[in-house]
Amino acid sequence: MESISKLDVIYLILKSANKSCHYRGLYSKCQSYLTMSELMKFIFELKKYDLLKSLRNETSYIITPKGMQYLQIHEELTNEIQSEITSNSGIFKRYIPFFKLTNLFKKRE
Repeated sequence: MESISKLDVIYLILKSANKSCHYRGLYSKCQSYLTMSELMKFIFELKKYDLLKSLRNETSYIITPKGMQYLQIHEELTNEIQSEITSNSGIFKRYIPFFKLTNLFKKRE
């Protein structure tokens, strides 16, 4: 199995669930990175933090508005890091998007 970060796995799952996706479809996109049980753990956590929601008897999933916000922040940070790497001017100049990202993982009440 290849190795990618947990944040990238979350991004991949949410991006795949953007227009509703069955868990088998998610697994086919993630199988080079995760086992089925690991994928189900990620799905459970994403649902717990209201980034993903279930459809049709817990077999299909769709991204929530909060999940869309995660995707946007992830893309901003990735682009920022890439531009900082190419310009060699320091990655941590702009840290505000990171704090937005951490707020997404607060449990819903």
